[in-house]
Amino acid sequence: MESKYKIIRQLIDLWEVYENEEFEEHNLLKFSEWMATQIKENSIVNTKYETKYDQNLRSERELYLSKLEPKLQFQEYIIRIARLEDFYIRKYLAGLPLNSRLEYLFLYTIDKINKARKTDLINIHLVEYTTGMDTIRRLVKNNFVQELPDTEDKRAKILILTKDGHELLKKANSRMIEANNAFLACISPNRWKKTLPVLKEINEFHSNIYLKHYDKPFAEISNLMDSLKHLYK
Repeated sequence: MESKYKIIRQLIDLWEVYENEEFEEHNLLKFSEWMATQIKENSIVNTKYETKYDQNLRSERELYLSKLEPKLQFQEYIIRIARLEDFYIRKYLAGLPLNSRLEYLFLYTIDKINKARKTDLINIHLVEYTTGMDTIRRLVKNNFVQELPDTEDKRAKILILTKDGHELLKKANSRMIEANNAFLACISPNRWKKTLPVLKEINEFHSNIYLKHYDKPFAEISNLMDSLKHLYK
């Protein structure tokens, strides 16, 4: 039944494309002839056409971005790319017992660093304390992570992956490799690698401020950024 509805939706999309063609009249006979020609010449059977609504939405989106000042455009693109990457990762991790990309990152980091502590995970991934702790609690509750006493610091605990955690991470890693490759498939490595120094510099500057001055009010942070920016020029 679902496949039938997909075909109907495709026919509706094709009719909208057909209506935009400059014919003297539009009717079912001419539509069927036009569609037969398109199938022969362009193989439209499995092609998804962009509807007029989609075209208008894309135009409005591009217009909005083009009207922003260059600095705002740069920041907006970073934010949008992060959202899009998160969207794809959720798709690739679907079906696995992971509630978020952050849970995957915590599992990955625990596996990679020696004696991972809770604050280590929170600071490495720049997340709110409560968000980080809630994520760790879920991983412990679901038996993917285990807490053990730190032999060097009796007041602290270290986090290790359980057997279930290792198995889950192995499955998630293979999907993440696919997701990362797919996300950057639209641009050559030579091009995206050129942006790494810029992004690294921005990340380093603001990460240090975030970690050391998290609880400061806006005015103090603004003054701090103003006094430090000369070091990065």
